[in-house]
Amino acid sequence: MFGKIALEENTAININNNFQTFFNSLLVLFRSATGEAWQEIMYACGPSANPKCDSRSRSVKNENCGSYFAIPYFLSFYILCSFLIINLFVAVIMDNFDYLTRDWSILGPHHLDEF
Repeated sequence: MFGKIALEENTAININNNFQTFFNSLLVLFRSATGEAWQEIMYACGPSANPKCDSRSRSVKNENCGSYFAIPYFLSFYILCSFLIINLFVAVIMDNFDYLTRDWSILGPHHLDEF
């Protein structure tokens, strides 16, 4: 969907931040999920930024490769990730930390009953 956008150094879609391979796409989406410059990436993928198509793609050379789907896609992705997935990830880490730092030597109610 966004893999045909040409890489330009002065935009959010550049050689380090692009959708041209699956691995790079995952990295860009992870950066967007953590809130790092997701607005710039969204606008760079949209038609208002008028991104040019990559010369290796089968598109017309000066065609606009931006998609109107970029804004709803990135907004829904960011809302889903920031409110659900990131919080779930942090909760799992905190639960495991709590489990590992429990003091098993503390006497509980069953010890009083045995006494």
